[in-house]
Amino acid sequence: MSEIKRPVITKEQARAIEEGIKCYVRQGLDLGPKLYNRFLIDHANVLTEVDDPWADMFSCLNDLDLMTIAAALINGYEVEKTPEEKVREYYAANYQRHEQSMPRSKDDFYTSGVAEGVRNTLDCLGIKIEGVNA
Repeated sequence: MSEIKRPVITKEQARAIEEGIKCYVRQGLDLGPKLYNRFLIDHANVLTEVDDPWADMFSCLNDLDLMTIAAALINGYEVEKTPEEKVREYYAANYQRHEQSMPRSKDDFYTSGVAEGVRNTLDCLGIKIEGVNA
């Protein structure tokens, strides 16, 4: 049996899908197959240029193919991490490794160097990330 795939989408796309669902619910559709069907038909009409592209907060959906939206509606989705979140997680994992290292060991020096390198790089680029260098 195949594993259920949950697509990875941006925060903006996730918000647009959630707001789209709310719009269809306000139109009287219950959450479920009929609502998903309506959403997918509307999206297919956008993709085939029967309807105008999604606009405003929904414009980010124009970048998604039909199968991705279908999978997101049916299976759920994961939200893609921002670059800042990725750096913060990397920095936190390095900090954890540093805390577990023996003082003055190779790991201690390595993880200290990694932390300093990350902070210096962000400072050189003028980027501030809470929990890293801000």
